[in-house]
Amino acid sequence: MSIIERDLTYFVLPPSSTPLIIGSEITSFSLVSGPKSHFQGFEWTLQFPFPLAYRIILTGPDRPRPPHDNVAAPSQLCQFKLRSLDTEKCHAVFSFPSSSLDGQGRVELRLWWSYQLFSEVWHHSYSSGDDATRLVMRDLQARSYSLTEHGVIRHWALDRSRLHLGLGEKAAPIDLTGRSFVMHATDAALYDAYRTDPLYKHTPFLISTPRPAPSGDGGGSTQRLTYAIYHATNSVATWDIGAEIDYPSGGWSKRFVQHWGGLEEWVLIGKGVESVVKLFAEMANKPRLVGRDWLGYLASTMLLADKDNAQELLEEWPILCAQNDVPCSAMHLSSGFTVDEKTGSRWVFYMNKKRYPDFKEMVKVFHKAGMKVVPNVKPYMLQTHPDYELVEQGDGLFYDPISKGPSKQNIWSSGIAESGDGSWVDFSAPEARKWWARGVQGLIDLSVDGIWDDNSEFFTRDDGLLCKNEFNHTREVTVRGKINTGLMGRIMGNEMMNKVSHDTLQVAAPGRRTYVLTRSGNPAAFKYACSTWSGDNMTSWHNLRGSQHMQLNSAMSLMQSTGADVGGFGGDAPSPELFVRWVQLGVTHSRFCIHSAPTDTHGKEKLNVPWMHPASLSIIRGHIKWRYRILPFLNDLMWRSHLDAAPPNAPLFYGPFANDPVLFTEQVLEGFDAWLGVGKILTAPQLFQGCLTRNVYFPKASPDDGSLYFDLHAPFETHKAGQWVTVATPIEHAGLFAREGTVIPVGKNKVTVTALSGPARRYTDGVDVVLDTDGGQVGLDDWRGLLIFPGYDGKTYTGEWIEDDGISSHPGTYIVKVSYCGRLDVVEIKASVEENGFRPLWRGILRVILPAGDRRQVVGTDTAMEGENVLLLAQGLSP
Repeated sequence: MSIIERDLTYFVLPPSSTPLIIGSEITSFSLVSGPKSHFQGFEWTLQFPFPLAYRIILTGPDRPRPPHDNVAAPSQLCQFKLRSLDTEKCHAVFSFPSSSLDGQGRVELRLWWSYQLFSEVWHHSYSSGDDATRLVMRDLQARSYSLTEHGVIRHWALDRSRLHLGLGEKAAPIDLTGRSFVMHATDAALYDAYRTDPLYKHTPFLISTPRPAPSGDGGGSTQRLTYAIYHATNSVATWDIGAEIDYPSGGWSKRFVQHWGGLEEWVLIGKGVESVVKLFAEMANKPRLVGRDWLGYLASTMLLADKDNAQELLEEWPILCAQNDVPCSAMHLSSGFTVDEKTGSRWVFYMNKKRYPDFKEMVKVFHKAGMKVVPNVKPYMLQTHPDYELVEQGDGLFYDPISKGPSKQNIWSSGIAESGDGSWVDFSAPEARKWWARGVQGLIDLSVDGIWDDNSEFFTRDDGLLCKNEFNHTREVTVRGKINTGLMGRIMGNEMMNKVSHDTLQVAAPGRRTYVLTRSGNPAAFKYACSTWSGDNMTSWHNLRGSQHMQLNSAMSLMQSTGADVGGFGGDAPSPELFVRWVQLGVTHSRFCIHSAPTDTHGKEKLNVPWMHPASLSIIRGHIKWRYRILPFLNDLMWRSHLDAAPPNAPLFYGPFANDPVLFTEQVLEGFDAWLGVGKILTAPQLFQGCLTRNVYFPKASPDDGSLYFDLHAPFETHKAGQWVTVATPIEHAGLFAREGTVIPVGKNKVTVTALSGPARRYTDGVDVVLDTDGGQVGLDDWRGLLIFPGYDGKTYTGEWIEDDGISSHPGTYIVKVSYCGRLDVVEIKASVEENGFRPLWRGILRVILPAGDRRQVVGTDTAMEGENVLLLAQGLSP
């Protein structure tokens, strides 16, 4: 391995800079290469785009600011105070903007530049008479900024007692400390969920959070701060989080090596992981609002789509679902429809008329059954593709300066590991985008309901390839002219692929929410794609366990509609037990899709479907129906993700539970329990073969928290926060526990529509969903229950949820607000509504449901909700 690392040293204040006055408020502070510096022409600038997020921009010869559209600074920068300045000692101290910690303390950045450029962040807390001062983070003093051949390197001191989280989709376990990761996307099919790196995403967003003291401090003012570091580049990079030790330079450190370009580094400060995740969302855009129908069971299979009689087989799918009494909301159509009849090669946007003699008619069959269809498309072209020459002539393929023509490489073309010569589409080229939009529009004309942007890692393998670099929209940072993919970043292709897919869908149906599913992505990609998944996993208990940690780090990296291929994509078919346990985990994730490759390791057909093991069907069916039962709750979680960047699935230490020291022990961190809705439902999956019990810890929000957790399964026991309990996990179910005070809206345990007419029922092809009253499989969303979990000590709880039609691009809402109080023999409840352009079909009656076995009288039912003619009725869980 070649090593190039040259220190950047001897920065000075710019000679022509405006005199700096101590105590003044400034919007930026800059240093430049001094006379003694070996590398001239570099500039280092500090700014505060947000009160608790500062940005460092380092540029110089051949190292421009990285082109990207991942994060955006407000048009007006924050002012921050210059507290001290010593030009002789090359030292300055800056206060973060005054509003940064809401009066609970002051954060300051201390900077030195006499030789190495070196900084520290300190927190001064002075609430309640406390004057504690704590170090938050610091550069590695003897090795902070340096250059690679084409890029930059950053080093920080590493506190190995802290947790390191995020980085998008990375292999388990959840704590990234002590490991090294490559930042670029690749087609990592059949990966090991604990070892493989890199995987499919490019998200250089690293969170560092402290473990609370063993006794816990109850969230006091001296709580140590969490920080996150984000690099806006799309270039290939490496994050080393203590895997390598440099003893002479200061020992344990973490290091970011960026292969191309200058530096755009963001540092985010906050109290707890939740605060920096929300701040990152303010910078990078909050997750898109996922349509309601995409929250149910999503079917997918390569096998059926690749059959010669594929349309015939797929048209039987709704019938099979009805026969097995399994609700289903969508079919993800694999790329078998694009296979050339003669060669077997996959040509994106091509239609195989032998397999699909009437594609549009097939889509109608799904639509009548209330199932959406989303086809698979891939951003590359084999040389045999009928449109290859057309796109080449439009300069729409990456250019190879060595061969003086389109870059060509072996690309997957047909079966497993089968490839052919082809080229990746350059989405920075206008003609390429036009061609892609025509292809997407062709599928829209066939009545599809979304686009599945697959194989979208753009692993072109060569940083020297050139891209057109011509965009028709404003991007955060741009450079001019053709540039190499090393500086631009290959993942730009994914971002733009998703944008064109999204934009084309939106223009075709302006009133409907778009659905773009992407396998890869950078933060900018999720401005356009609303959902993702963890790629082509491998069937095994080992990978089932690892998938849980991958979901949680992804969610903290703003990929909050995500899941794994349930049952495993590659490898042998899952055993009945493994499949059941995978479904039990999958129904608690924000995206639930059962998928599989066409063959197993022995060449036999593989088809993961709910009824693949008849003896287990009743269990599988029950869990899928439970997901539909809580779909109003899931829909609200997606609203919270969209509005507040609140992850639907989160680690137990998230949010108000950040000061429970037990949650930071290895026993919990290396376990698999998580929140479904922070502080709402604790999920305790059983992920070990043959095991029928689990040790479960019930998190505390404060040292004196004695909240109850209600077991949602028989014998419906309650457990107190702070306890370890051995719970039963028979094959029939995993562990699910609702925390005291939770509000869970529930509906029917089947596919439903939110309106009798309009987009919620009618598809773009004019087909109406056939309702169950007319012999179909779909019901009306006209029944709403409310699960509440009151304690017995007179505490009052509040909650709310959002309802909408689930499809509109600018939806109206119906917000239900609830408060309730539990005493020894009675539960009191009140509710009100806020109608903002949407009225649910269930409007009129809301049924209040107590935990199983709770016989207390409910006071406040049989009365109208405030401001609305809606009755609150005490009732069991039905229909």
